[in-house]
Parts: sequence; C-alpha cells; structure tokens
Amino acid sequence: MRKWWTNTLSLLVMIFILLPILTIVLLAIGKAWIYPALLPQKIDLSYYFKMLFTNQELISSLLNSIYLAFGTIVLTLVIAYPTAIALANYQFVSKKLLSVLVYLPLVIPSIAIITNIDFMMIKFGLNGSFIGIVIVHTLFCLPYAIKLLVDNLSLYGSKFSEVSRNLGASRLQTFLQVTLPMSNQGLQGAILMTYIVSMTQYLSTLLIGDGKFLTLSVRMFPFTQVGRYKIAAVYAITFIVVTMIPLYLIDKFLIKNTQEVN
Repeated sequence: MRKWWTNTLSLLVMIFILLPILTIVLLAIGKAWIYPALLPQKIDLSYYFKMLFTNQELISSLLNSIYLAFGTIVLTLVIAYPTAIALANYQFVSKKLLSVLVYLPLVIPSIAIITNIDFMMIKFGLNGSFIGIVIVHTLFCLPYAIKLLVDNLSLYGSKFSEVSRNLGASRLQTFLQVTLPMSNQGLQGAILMTYIVSMTQYLSTLLIGDGKFLTLSVRMFPFTQVGRYKIAAVYAITFIVVTMIPLYLIDKFLIKNTQEVN
C-alpha cells in the first residue's frame, strides 16, 4: 500500500512538472491553437528555429545570459572557496557571526538589497556595467555555493591538507592536488546552483544593468505580461535548453573526474 502511494505521488509530481513544459513547447511550435481546441491544429517547427537563428534580440539576450552566468561562477568561486575552507577547517572568534552573515541575502527581501546596492553601484560608477551585474548576482549565489562547499569540506576536515603541508607541499599544491579533488562534489553543486541562480535573476539584472544587459529572463517576462505567449514560449524553451545543457556537461565531467580521483 505504501509503495502504491509512493508511485502515485511520484506520478503526480511528474505530471505537474511535465505538463507546464509540454504546454510551453506546444505554444512555441503550434499554430492555430484557438479555444476550445485542446491541442494546436498544426505543428510548425520552423517558427521556433527561425526565431532562434534570425531574431537578433533573442541571440543577444542568450549571449548576455551566458556571459553573466559564467562571470558570476568565476567571482562566486573566488570568494566562496576560501570562505568555505575557513568555515569548515578553522576555528576563529567571528566564525559564528560569519556563518550567519553568509545567509543574509536569503533572509533579507531581495528588493531591499537590490535597491540599496543600486545606489552604491551608481556612486562607484558600476551601474550599467558587466562587473556590476556580476557582483549582484554573486551576492545571491554565495549562500548556496558556500553551504555546498562547507558541507563537502567538512566531511574530510583539514587532516589531509595538514599531511600534505607536512610532506613539503606548498599551499597552492595542497589546494590543487588535495583540497580541490576532495571537494569536487561540492564544487559541482556550487557551480550548478550559481549558474541556475544567475540565469534566473530578473530584477537585479534589470535595475543594476540599467537596461543595457537584456538577458533571456529580462526579455521573457514582458511578453507574458502583454499576452504574447508564443514569443514568450520561444524564449522559455531557449532558456530551458541553455540551462540544462551546461548543467548536464558540468555534472558529467565533474562526476567523471571525481570517480577517477576516488
């Protein structure tokens, strides 16, 4: 009986996940979908590919999304790795305070954070710049990245790094040959979450970017608000594809490297 309930619940979850995606796909490739028809009367794949390869706004927003996501990944890891190592392996006076401060971007309403940061960006001349948007994206990605890395690093502690240093390895050699391979799974999760969070940022990209960096999410929402669902569906499918493919590649290569190390 319990197994039946588990299978039923799993089926319902899959239905609620797949139905919206199927609806988006049909909106993008369907023609003459008029109420009360349950399905489009005609399927036309050419419309989607024509939009994908000839619409300059779609192409530019796609590139902007990818550039910002990868820039955010680099900056997030640069900050998250040393922070995670300190929280996982060392004891210091302000450790508990730092552990709390890390999660503040998730506790404080994002609109309050973005509004105040916008004033700071204007003051320092970073408003409307690539680095300004990356900094704001990084702020919202750091809690996830640090949490995943800390959990992974805590499994091993600092004993392996200490042994490496005692055997004569430098700090850089210890990080590259001991710490980095051992935290591979945490790194995988940090990269995946950072990529997803950066790709889905709408308000921060719009305000801090001053309208100069129009990403897929920024362009997609106005179409849904004015009822242009077909164009919005094209953006949504493109968004899903460019999100899932890098996630698959990162997951595949990092898992392979982790298995080789183990």
